[in-house]
Amino acid sequence: MEKVLEHYAARGVFRGFSRVGAPAGKAAFRLLWHRDRVFEVVLDTKTRRLTMPVVLPEVPADSTIYSELRAFVQSKQSTDTVEHRRIDPAAVRLRCTNRRSQAGVSVTVMNGDYEYAARKLIHLVQEIYLDFLGDGKYYDYVVETFNLDPDRM
Repeated sequence: MEKVLEHYAARGVFRGFSRVGAPAGKAAFRLLWHRDRVFEVVLDTKTRRLTMPVVLPEVPADSTIYSELRAFVQSKQSTDTVEHRRIDPAAVRLRCTNRRSQAGVSVTVMNGDYEYAARKLIHLVQEIYLDFLGDGKYYDYVVETFNLDPDRM
């Protein structure tokens, strides 16, 4: 799994990448990525779960954006999604999380293929930023949350 993240870092997908300390049975990594934000990826081998605890900050659990984010994430395992973008439900189980208005995503590895899970988690977050947020529906959220200058977008 770490090799997958290192590969993306070497290709310039992330502007920064490092392994950070974690309790026994876990591995944690920091990525400098979308909107120059630091993302944490945690691998818990005991639960077979890869988690990005904060993908979208400042998203209340009872909000429309969180409800639609959950639907967007779940749609990635639907047969309605083109095959090369689909996430195999036999390989991983997707889940959105929300703790203290911090929306995250996790994948539970079902078949032991942590590399597949890591690639799909990175692709999913990429699609959240480019497709889910990129369609303009959440323009105000993006401007306010990421402190962007609307005149430069």
